[in-house]
Amino acid sequence: MSDGLYHRYEFTFIVPLLTASREAVVADGFDARLHDHAGIQLLTVVTEGMRCATAGMSLVDQLVSEGVRPTRTHPDLVTRQDIADRAGVTRQAVGQWVRGVRQRGTPFPTPFNTVSGGIWLWGDVYAWLRSRGYGRDTGLLYPTLDEHVRIDRHIVMNHR
Repeated sequence: MSDGLYHRYEFTFIVPLLTASREAVVADGFDARLHDHAGIQLLTVVTEGMRCATAGMSLVDQLVSEGVRPTRTHPDLVTRQDIADRAGVTRQAVGQWVRGVRQRGTPFPTPFNTVSGGIWLWGDVYAWLRSRGYGRDTGLLYPTLDEHVRIDRHIVMNHR
């Protein structure tokens, strides 16, 4: 980071299968990794910017200009156990946060979905953890639900 205004953000996009030449462009031109997850090709890219949503939209524009057309963002969803592992706390501590037993003045993020006891968007949880001094600081920031929505809208409105 060049100064306090810029942050590093990590985004994951669903992308169509890339040709070998497009894979080379991604490998050479971006801080990215391409991986296959259950038949879906995911592209994870790290970029810098002042604000997450604008950095993500700019990244989409750069990818499209290189012939890589993201379909949409891919939210990093986490369970209570995932949160405990990433934050370096027990699953019981996470359960107390979720129920409001601990950190009462600062409510835990709302679940993305309530399936199987709840799943959360990592960007929302990570922001909450950072503001309370928990977890390992990776130097990266992750999109919140609102930022995912804004970036996905940009993809639909400008690149379909």
